[in-house]
Amino acid sequence: MRPRMESEQIYEAAIPFFARYGFKKTTLDDIAGALGMSNTNIYLYAKSKQDLYEGCIQYAKEKWQDYVRQQSESIEEPKEKLLATFRSAVAYLIFNEDVLALLRNDPSIFPMLPDLDPVAEYNDWTSQYVKEILDDGIEKGVFRPLNTTITSVLLFGWYKYIILSALGMKEETLSPELLEETLTTMSSLLFNGLLEVPEE
Repeated sequence: MRPRMESEQIYEAAIPFFARYGFKKTTLDDIAGALGMSNTNIYLYAKSKQDLYEGCIQYAKEKWQDYVRQQSESIEEPKEKLLATFRSAVAYLIFNEDVLALLRNDPSIFPMLPDLDPVAEYNDWTSQYVKEILDDGIEKGVFRPLNTTITSVLLFGWYKYIILSALGMKEETLSPELLEETLTTMSSLLFNGLLEVPEE
C-alpha cells in the first residue's frame, strides 16, 4: 500500500480521538488500538503526538478546502459561485462533527486575528479564491469595479465571523435552517446593502 494512503488512514483514525478527547487526553495507544497496530508503528508516520496532531489538522484543512473547490469550481456565474463558496465552506464545517469538535477544542486553529493563524496557508487560499471570483465578476460586468484584494479580505472576515459564531453555539442550535438564514442575510447585505433606496 502506498505510504500516502497509510498516512490518510492514520489521520482518519486519529481525528475522531482528537475531536472527542482533545489533544491532551488522546494517547497514541488509543489511535494505535483503533488501527490494530502498536503505537511504535505510528512513529513511522509521525515523530510525536504533536506531529501527528498537526498532520491531522493539515489533512482536515485540505479535505475542507477540496470540498469547497468541488462544490463551487464548475459554477460559471460569479454571484452564484461566490455564494456557493461560502455556503459549502460553512456547511462542511457545521455538518462535519469531528472538524467542528477539533476547532471547539482548540480555538487557536481558527483565530480571528491573522497574525495568530496556524492555518494561514488555507486562509490565504480562501481569500485568493474569493478574489479570483470577484475579478471574474468585474470582468463579466456582474460586480462593480472595487479593490478586490480589500473586498476579499472583508468578505473573508464575514466568513470567519460565521465560523466563530458556529463554534460558540450549542450543537443543538445549529441547523440547516439557521445556516441558510445566516447566508441569505449575508448575501442580501453583500448584494443589496442596507439602504432601501441606493444612494446616487
